[in-house]
Amino acid sequence: MKFHKIIIPLFFLFGFSGFSQHSEIGMQLGASYYLGELNPSLHVINKPNPSLGVFYRKNINKRYSLRVGANYARLGAADNISSTAFGEFRALSFSTDLLEGYGTLEFNFIPYQINNYATSNFTPYVFIGIAAFYVSPNVEGEITDLVKKDVVAPSVPFGFGIKFNFVENFGLGIEWGMRKTFTDQVDGLTDTYIHGYQLSNTQNNDWYSIVGITLNYKFLTERDRCPGVIN
Repeated sequence: MKFHKIIIPLFFLFGFSGFSQHSEIGMQLGASYYLGELNPSLHVINKPNPSLGVFYRKNINKRYSLRVGANYARLGAADNISSTAFGEFRALSFSTDLLEGYGTLEFNFIPYQINNYATSNFTPYVFIGIAAFYVSPNVEGEITDLVKKDVVAPSVPFGFGIKFNFVENFGLGIEWGMRKTFTDQVDGLTDTYIHGYQLSNTQNNDWYSIVGITLNYKFLTERDRCPGVIN
């Protein structure tokens, strides 16, 4: 199954039909990390990697926005960093490229639009949506009978952040997003047994996270430039 066959429908899901009033384009730079058997609980600390993304945002009004985008990231983790008892025995690590396409709904806690004098200069916000991702994990360690397998699967992105005016029609943001997946194969581990121990708990799916800073540009209208105009 080709990844582009998943990304393209996501861009059209929210009516991506061109740049119109209250529309933005932007990019995100940040870090990504994984949670699963090789990293049960250490947020950010266990092998964080860089991430890069682009997005399009349609502001429905001052409270709600629809956003679609694509991210590239690296994921990885190692047993010797998570330091669990079984992890020290298993002594595995993994790494993979990740490609993601997503669509989310954002809610602003304070009425906000870039360079709109009738709204706040900043707002905290939350988001939730749907996504699809591709990984091809490479597992390293003494266990050699694990078969490398490409994975294409859905996930549920959700998180929070803060966005604020930067200069003129540019905005900045800081965002922390988690992804709940529906697969236990992000790290490439299977339910293989060695010495009576199971490598992977297939009842506990993997997670990944993307944390970053966003820079976005809004296509302004005359209504945005006029103080006191309600739109």
